[in-house]
Amino acid sequence: MKKTSTIIATLLSLIILFFPVVFFWVVAAFSDLKLNFIVPIIGIILVILTGLITFSISNKIFYKKSIILLSALVVLLIALIESENIYKHKYIPSITVGQQSTFYRHYMPFTNSTKLARLDCEATLHFSKEDELPVVDGATALFPVYCSFVEAIYPSDCKIEEYIGFNTTTGAYKRLIEGTNDIIFVAQPSKEQIESAQKAGIEFNLYPIGYEAFVFLVNKKNPVSNLSLKQIKDIYTGKITNWKELGGKNQLIRPFQRDTNSGSQTAFLAVMGKDTELIPPETHQVSGMDGLIDVVSDYQNHSNAIGYSFRYYVETMNKSVNIKILNLNGVEPTRENIRTKTYPITDNFYAITVREKESENTKKFIDWILSEQGQEIIEKVGYVSLTSK
Repeated sequence: MKKTSTIIATLLSLIILFFPVVFFWVVAAFSDLKLNFIVPIIGIILVILTGLITFSISNKIFYKKSIILLSALVVLLIALIESENIYKHKYIPSITVGQQSTFYRHYMPFTNSTKLARLDCEATLHFSKEDELPVVDGATALFPVYCSFVEAIYPSDCKIEEYIGFNTTTGAYKRLIEGTNDIIFVAQPSKEQIESAQKAGIEFNLYPIGYEAFVFLVNKKNPVSNLSLKQIKDIYTGKITNWKELGGKNQLIRPFQRDTNSGSQTAFLAVMGKDTELIPPETHQVSGMDGLIDVVSDYQNHSNAIGYSFRYYVETMNKSVNIKILNLNGVEPTRENIRTKTYPITDNFYAITVREKESENTKKFIDWILSEQGQEIIEKVGYVSLTSK
């Protein structure tokens, strides 16, 4: 009889134990909780409680206290993990992720790089080592473009490191204003960059050389695949704060921004409009294009994130299997939709010089970029040329 009562007590304790445990795991699954290090701790606690409850019930002592203790601990664990989840998704401090220092090496001309585009015939423009070679620089997303240009028309026996820079948009503009660079390949300048040029007594010459799409990114596990421009603006102004308002999960939206004067931040502000009051980016700001990809693709900490970049960079230069590019107004940012201007955020990228300080070779370089061969390289890299139909 005692043996039977012990078996019954054990079965009862297991039923009592597994109800809150199953409930716990269901909540964990639907709340997108990430347990990691806490799972072994939970396992040890539950094993101890199983033994305690079995012993208590079989001996008819303290069984009520054991059940209360178990339930309280399960609820406490859920509360702790959910609190950690909320902290990560809302209050985690500003993230700064710099560009990888060796990233540019993949695009260095005359190194047999497989990432550069090449013409099928000789270029119609050639510089020699004796020529005054323009110093070029530019945005990360345009490394493949201007490096392909340089390899096509610069002499292979020159000290190429002296004539090509990889200082990203902010650094490229700064060096152009200071007179270190001759041509930079970037998105349009920000208000601050234009003001800096004016203070230095110079003006920019902007030469549109191709088209690109500005895109918004979420984690691939986010069920949302399409947003309207209005919804994007509502997210970044704080009118929409939860993904469930957009057909997604019940999670707070964490809208990331880039650092001031970066090319993608300037493009983002142009999309938002001059009179739009944005959410302060202090705790949602990322330095470096690859940094933004990292935080959006990190499903563990930022499954609720949204960010932005340029299509080519996301699809080709820093492709991540954990990233999903959103359609805007129901339109996918394909090259064909950029070509036809169907995608709603399609804009030029530029070769920019300083007005009245262009050398003869700088002018020749710009003319060649706008020629059939220069535009062919833009297409071969993966962007959309001005002449494409």
